[in-house]
Formats: sequence, C-alpha cells, structure tokens
Amino acid sequence: MAPVLGGPVLVALGALTGRRALSKLGLLLGLGSAAAMTDIGLRETVPGANDNGTSVVALLALAKRLVEEPPEGIRAVLLSTGSEESFSEGMKAFGERHFPSLSKESTFFLCLESIGSPHLLVLRGEGFLKMREYPPRALALMDSLAEELGIWLFPNLRLHNGTDGLEPMAAGYETAALCGCTDLKQPANYHWSHDLAENVDFGTVADAIRLGEAAIRRLGKRWL
Repeated sequence: MAPVLGGPVLVALGALTGRRALSKLGLLLGLGSAAAMTDIGLRETVPGANDNGTSVVALLALAKRLVEEPPEGIRAVLLSTGSEESFSEGMKAFGERHFPSLSKESTFFLCLESIGSPHLLVLRGEGFLKMREYPPRALALMDSLAEELGIWLFPNLRLHNGTDGLEPMAAGYETAALCGCTDLKQPANYHWSHDLAENVDFGTVADAIRLGEAAIRRLGKRWL
C-alpha cells in the first residue's frame, strides 16, 4: 500500500516545497498504482483454493471434531467473514458488533489464512503501513503446541498485507494468525488462476487443523 499513499503524498510535498522532482516521482508512483489496480479489475476472479478455501475446509473439519467431542471450559465460535480482500469489511463489522461484549481477558482469536501452502507458520506481525507485533503469550501458546505435536513452523515471518487477525490484534485481544508459505516466503499460487484444489498441500491443511484443535482444547483447560 506504500506506493498507493506515497504517490499523492509526494505530489503534495512537491507542490508545497516547489521541488518538481518530488512531484514527478509522486506522479510516477500514482500512475503505477492506478495501472496495477486497473490490471486487477480487468482480470477474472481466481479459483481461490488455497486463498482462502483451505481455511473454510479447516473450519468445517474443526466444527465436525468439536461436535463429536465438545471441548470443556470454552465456547468456540467458528467465524467466516468472507471479505478479507475488501479491507476486512466482514471482520470490521463483526468487531463493531461484538467486540464491546467480548472480554479481552478471556477471548482468544485464531485466524486461518492460506494454509494450503507447503509450510505452516504463525505470523510474528502484520500491517499495511504500521507493523503490529502479535502478542507474545499468543505466539508462545501456538509455538509450544506445534512443538508438542511435532509440527514444524516456518520461522519469523511478518506480513505487509493484512489478514482478519489484524482487527482483533489491533483491538487488544490475544490473537494468532496461522498461515502457510512456500520456500520463497509467499502463499502458494497467490491470486493466480492455478490456485486450484489439485495444487493445495493437504498435509499442511491437516497440520493446521490439528494445531487449531489443540489450541482450542488447551485454552479450555487453562488460560495463557
């Protein structure tokens, strides 16, 4: 998002200071951003098997397991907002409606995002313009559970985009984002037409389901 905002800012600074080079650079960034957005708008909708069909599958699998063996001491809400790409409007709406009634001392958010990539990971931080670090206690919980389950997590990754986990984290809740990446530290097949079910790594999806279930059941036994 930096070029999107940087273009107008540089043009304004150039106009205020009389430095034409700044205005020209801002214009260049603005034209590049407009071209990129136009390209996105002209393209067909991608299948979205990994981003983010895999997380929907995980939610359904978790629902099945929690119905078969209900967790003790915890209420689990399985939420699918379906609108992360439109600046998390669904998660924002959920927060506006429900955050006032959800205690920060006893509510934990676990976000699932593109978990069909070859490697599972827990994000250390994320944010478009300001990097926000995930709460240390939430990270410690997920890391320790992954170690207990023998699940390797790709280490120390942060995201300059945004998942639905950003909203509750910014609001002050204990939050963790369970995601996936390739060896190049990117979601597999991200926003491409070949983001199909046959290209999903279902082993990673299975590990994410196991880790998510373990987190729910551990939180039911004791808080962080």
